[in-house]
Amino acid sequence: MTNRILDDHRDERGFVVNPFEHLSNTGEISNCHAFSIEPGCTRGNHMHPARNEQILVLAGNISVMHSSETTTLAAATHSILTIPEKIKHTFKNTGSKTAVVICWSSTREDNYDGDDTVW
Repeated sequence: MTNRILDDHRDERGFVVNPFEHLSNTGEISNCHAFSIEPGCTRGNHMHPARNEQILVLAGNISVMHSSETTTLAAATHSILTIPEKIKHTFKNTGSKTAVVICWSSTREDNYDGDDTVW
């Protein structure tokens, strides 16, 4: 797994981050969606057999449990966690406020025709 720290363009209004700035061709992006997690709740406990998943926390704090590791992410540190295909993962809100996350895939196996998400 890689956790990429992003440049955030910050001024008195807030910040702007481009989660796709590290990609030379954004035509590979798929499955882009946002979700929220209430404090103490979890989402996930699944894997994607044929695509990676990249996540950026927009609000709050989460822990990502994967394999035998846990990675903690916070909105205050703009970073992208890349979860490779076939790695089971779970997201947990470890903070006291609603967490908001955007995620997408940047790689996908072309010839795979099975289920996108396996629980």
